[in-house]
This record gives sequence, C-alpha cells and structure tokens, in this order.
Amino acid sequence: MKTWLFNPFKFIAGNKALLSGIVAMLVTAVLCLFTTTHLDGVIDLHRGRTTVSYLYFIEPLIDWLCLVLPLFIFGRSFSSSSIRFIDVTGTSALARYPMFFAVLVSLLSPEHIDNPNSFLQMQTDPQLITRLIIMSLLLIPFVVWTVALMYNAYSISANLKGPKAVWSFIASLLIAEVMSKVCLHFFY
Repeated sequence: MKTWLFNPFKFIAGNKALLSGIVAMLVTAVLCLFTTTHLDGVIDLHRGRTTVSYLYFIEPLIDWLCLVLPLFIFGRSFSSSSIRFIDVTGTSALARYPMFFAVLVSLLSPEHIDNPNSFLQMQTDPQLITRLIIMSLLLIPFVVWTVALMYNAYSISANLKGPKAVWSFIASLLIAEVMSKVCLHFFY
C-alpha cells in the first residue's frame, strides 16, 4: 500500500501515467472551478479569487509543464541512462493527483481570503483565524505528499539516486515554481 501511495511509478509510467495524470488534473480543475480555488504555482493553491473559467484548466497544465521542462533537462544532464520524455511527463502528471485532496481541504478556508477587508476581519474574528490555521495544518501533508511523489517520479524516470537526484530535483522545483508564477502572471 505504501508503494502505491508514494511510488506508484514502479507500476505505472509512460502513456498510462500521462493519461491518468491528465485525468486527475482535469478532475481537479473542475473542482477548482466550482470552489474558486487556483493552482497558481507548482505546489501552490489559493482560494477566493474569481476569474474566467478556462484559467482553472490552464493553471494545472502550466504548473505541470513548468515542472517537466527543468526535470527533463536536469535528468538528461545528470543521468547516465537514456531518459524518455514521455516517462518524465507521465510520471510528473500523475504525481499531481494529491492536489485534488488539497483543493478539498482548502474548502475549510475562509472565502475570499485575498480580499483586504476579509484580512482585517480575520484579525478580529478568532473563529476565522482558527479555520485558517486548521486548514493550513491539514494542507501540509498533501503538499508534502505531492512533493514526495514528484521526487519519486523524477528519480525513477531519470534513473537518478542520491545527492544528484535530490539537488537537481530541488533546483527543478524552484525553477518550475518561478516559471509557473511568471507564466500565469500573463493570464491574470
């Protein structure tokens, strides 16, 4: 069971992982649309800002592609094995499925938290502060789970282990986060 939760890539990769990952991203995007939750970064989510409907579907795709590119480049640079692009894209797509559960947990957050008036209200309302703290604490395991899956996807698809895998993954994740923020900035 632990392998299926943290390293399903031992059983599924390539086209099957890609298809499963895209389906998971689409289902998550539909949930985001109905809950006004934005996946506006590789491991970011924010709730409350309404926007045009298609952006809820664009965000996870941009986040995913922004992660795939540095992972593939670093994997090709550091691995002595041949790396298939389909394996990197497929496993990276599948690694995003815990974000569905993170979006569900985000429903506990106070609505329109990005609104400055809501922020002022939160400072004086202990119930809103409590909801925000509980939601934040519940989100941490899903973000950690997503990052663990992303690392395992990279490690297996690039056939890398040890410090090379860890440092190149961290660099890829940081680059991807910045790239996704910059790319999504043009859509807002």
